[in-house]
Amino acid sequence: MNRRTLLQLAAGPLVQGQSARRPSILLISGWNLYNIGDVAITPGFLRLIQQHFSEAEVTVLLASYPKELGQYLKERFPAVRTMPNEFKAGQKLTPEMERAFRGADLLVLNSGMTLSYGYYGLEWERYIGRLLAFLKANELGVPFGIYGHSFDKVDPPGDILYRDVLNRAAFLYTRDSESLKVLRGIGVAAAEMGFTPDSTFGFDLHDDAATTEFLRTHNVEPGKFTAMVPRLDVDRFRKDGKEKEHAAQTRAILEAYVEAAQEPVVLVHEVTRMIEPVKAMVLDQLSERARRFVRYKPDYWMPDAAAGVYSKARMVVSMEMHSIILALAAGTPSIHPYFRQAGLKQWMMRDIGLPEWLIDQDDSSAQQIAGAMVNVLRDDKGARAKTSAAMDRVHRRQAETMAVVKRAALTHYSRKGMA
Repeated sequence: MNRRTLLQLAAGPLVQGQSARRPSILLISGWNLYNIGDVAITPGFLRLIQQHFSEAEVTVLLASYPKELGQYLKERFPAVRTMPNEFKAGQKLTPEMERAFRGADLLVLNSGMTLSYGYYGLEWERYIGRLLAFLKANELGVPFGIYGHSFDKVDPPGDILYRDVLNRAAFLYTRDSESLKVLRGIGVAAAEMGFTPDSTFGFDLHDDAATTEFLRTHNVEPGKFTAMVPRLDVDRFRKDGKEKEHAAQTRAILEAYVEAAQEPVVLVHEVTRMIEPVKAMVLDQLSERARRFVRYKPDYWMPDAAAGVYSKARMVVSMEMHSIILALAAGTPSIHPYFRQAGLKQWMMRDIGLPEWLIDQDDSSAQQIAGAMVNVLRDDKGARAKTSAAMDRVHRRQAETMAVVKRAALTHYSRKGMA
């Protein structure tokens, strides 16, 4: 589907200027600009709303980069409003934010891991804003819910507050079943709890022009190349030189795979900080024999450009989860060599029926990972059928959970209309 068609769809049911008030959703989203996964979760959710609740209007409370992300969203979803998320220490809510909450029928926290208390440290300011937004909605009688979020940790004494706030949720959907265990382990028992895939699975924007240029620049043919997203640094979680091991492993995977496949691999990026390290620690240290088949993208891209390229790849192999999601959503087989410090989100691969493509890279050899890639190469038809079956599972769960989202908003909407 090209961008023009999607822009027309985006402008379709979510039109502004109607005299009658429509059901209104506030969406807390937009975590970052320099990580294509952090960008993609918002348009992914907006597409799900268009597909399953087209009469709703959405206001996105952007957590960061409100100007840049706001512009990106407005180009693709012209009817969607954006505002900076104002729940910050020492700052009073503006009248505009007060009006947004009072006019809302539902508040939703989108996919991510921003409520994993203790995962990024124990400073309350990192987490408390989202919980305060829930309490603000609850104070006004507006239902709130969580859609496809990971809870990697809830350290004490955060469990006291989380238990109290999250038990009031109209729905609480985690994007991996392991996060449900974390929440239940601290006593959270919301009325509606379960698994739903990350909202990025709803992303379907493809930049056709960028895709054509990528294929030309890297001299690759549709269906006859692999896109690989290495992840080297784990410094945010530990400092033990592991990035050097991951780089060596990535080089060994590439050497083994291209020798067997005799087919190109293009190294691409999900986050900006990996651009230079991947070149220096992977590409520049490959053997001349492997370099004949390995290409390198020297710059960052946005998710619609990435998704368009992934849709043309034979497979995607990514140490970052959201390139896996974008590729699967585009129908492309995807292998996820993960490292445990990245959290719990990788377990959604198991939850959607693809455990064999989920590989612990610290507990597996380069030959094992390259072997999994060769298996996809040799059984392309079977791999694509497996991808299709997983996406059928994703779509069923999206329909089930979006029905709950719609019901929560419409219940408040109808009550407010009768008040």
